[in-house]
Amino acid sequence: MDIFPFEEIRDRQKRLLDVTEESIGNEDNLVAHAPTGLGKTAATVTPALKAAKEDDKTVFFVTPRHSQHEIALETVRKINQKHMENFVSVDLIGKSHLCEAAPGTRTGEGPDCPRYEDTYTDSHEFTKQAKSMIARIKNQNLSANEVKQKCSKVCPYELLTNMIRDADIVIADYFHVFHPGVRETLFEKADVELEDCIIIADEAHNLPSRTRSLFTSSLSIPLIQDSVTECERYGFYSEGEKLERLEGVVKQVASEKLGMGEHEEEITKSDLKDQVDDIQELGELVVDLEKVAEEVREEQEQSKCASVAEFLESWDGKDTGFIRFLKRERKAGNQRIIKIKYSCLDPQISTKDPLKESTSSILMSATLKPQKMYANLLGIPEARKQAFKSPFPEQNELNLVVPTLTSKYSERDEDMLQKYAWYLSECFNSVKGNSAVFFPSYQMMHKIKEHLKQHTEHQLFVEGRNMDKQEKQELLDRFSSTKKQGNSALLGVAAGSFGEGIDFPGEILKAVLIIGIPLKKPDIETKGLIDFLDEKFGHGWDYGYSFPAMNQAIQAAGRCIRSSEDRGTIVYMDERYNWSNYRKVFPKNKKPETTRTPWKKIETFFDN
Repeated sequence: MDIFPFEEIRDRQKRLLDVTEESIGNEDNLVAHAPTGLGKTAATVTPALKAAKEDDKTVFFVTPRHSQHEIALETVRKINQKHMENFVSVDLIGKSHLCEAAPGTRTGEGPDCPRYEDTYTDSHEFTKQAKSMIARIKNQNLSANEVKQKCSKVCPYELLTNMIRDADIVIADYFHVFHPGVRETLFEKADVELEDCIIIADEAHNLPSRTRSLFTSSLSIPLIQDSVTECERYGFYSEGEKLERLEGVVKQVASEKLGMGEHEEEITKSDLKDQVDDIQELGELVVDLEKVAEEVREEQEQSKCASVAEFLESWDGKDTGFIRFLKRERKAGNQRIIKIKYSCLDPQISTKDPLKESTSSILMSATLKPQKMYANLLGIPEARKQAFKSPFPEQNELNLVVPTLTSKYSERDEDMLQKYAWYLSECFNSVKGNSAVFFPSYQMMHKIKEHLKQHTEHQLFVEGRNMDKQEKQELLDRFSSTKKQGNSALLGVAAGSFGEGIDFPGEILKAVLIIGIPLKKPDIETKGLIDFLDEKFGHGWDYGYSFPAMNQAIQAAGRCIRSSEDRGTIVYMDERYNWSNYRKVFPKNKKPETTRTPWKKIETFFDN
């Protein structure tokens, strides 16, 4: 059954397709490092769909970004068009993105929803109108937004989740598969069993951090205060008084643990729970707050009391694989707020069951190295591991390391910042086109930017910490419009959305310069993660600190070369990229050359 969607298949793409087919056939897990341009979506979706058809399975293609959904959808459409097949896909995004009802009626749990009567009968069966809409859209392989546009009266989310039962492939977000509660609800509604699923996880380098965040919760003084206001507004005065006492408890714990000097401190479950129990037994308080939330949700989508209840319920959870701590955060206007956090350290809590219980799972990314680390972190140490070389010509890419610079805190003085600015300016002048610069933090970006303005005439486009999606896109559009002049530089943060979620095809971007290494701040949470992973795997520093930072830097570097025709240079501006522990993370064919004068190498590269 040959259903590859294109006329030709490249050698490395064919190898990935074969390895995927073998892994699914053997019911194995596959961890595939597959660089940009390999064609990994077609190479994995094709054999997965083939197996789904032959063995009555459902493919779940999950990704952390909505923009990736369209690539998978288009692959299914092309397979159907080229081979006269009728594979059915469902594109599923979060409910809040699909519902146009007023926020207070978005729960869809009863007659308050304006679309409920048009979607369901009194016996909770689909209406004729809903069934008719499903029949119309079922075989069209529409995106979730296209379904939303067609559903003027019925609920698009309810239709899409119901359509999963007849789908060959579901294109969804990580949480649909890796959040146990969400998965259980979704699979039950769709009549799908995990053991009958083939999971393809795209951008899988994100899985450890994204899945840990699913089990992380926090409680702040402003949230408690908002909850008190919510209780008073809805007439729940007794619950409001209990929340006022909870605010006092949190402040007391903060006073005892932090004092005036410290900004964060690890605490135990009993440090908070024992004092909450003095107000009301924690479990009973959770139930009472959920009753408040139930009434609030009849008028608005979100309830502050629900957030407090969710936190308290999680706080009573297990200790292993989690860390509890208290911190004093600085907010806008120099305001400081107290926050208590229950943070998940173990992604396996979320990933191990679905990856092991499904028929097969394919984890793929352009930065999935070291593969052993990801297999261990996600709970599939026995997974098959396969690494592929980049399909792009090696001569089209110049990789450099500058050993005379570092963003190490101990050496990050004004002289070093000035030096960075001068090096950037010299490199800009040698690049035949626009550049992008990625920093380890917003703070360092703004400090170097002030020096840079004294050295360069390049127009600087700067990512703002609080920019929304539209503002970021407008900034990128303005930057892209300067490609003919080639005298602009985009400044962003490696850990931000510009560092991973954007593409600059063709002539828009000719160089990426990475300032320092985007290591996490060594706070209590990071140290807790390192300690936990060290105890579990013996590689805490690597798994929890240095390797993720390296992959973030390599991801940001990958914004430059996006096709076989692109030419560009990547400059890693920190001596530590030459240290063996960091250098070993680079793909074999992308080990950078060391130079103290990168602008000369860049000029020669573009002149040839």
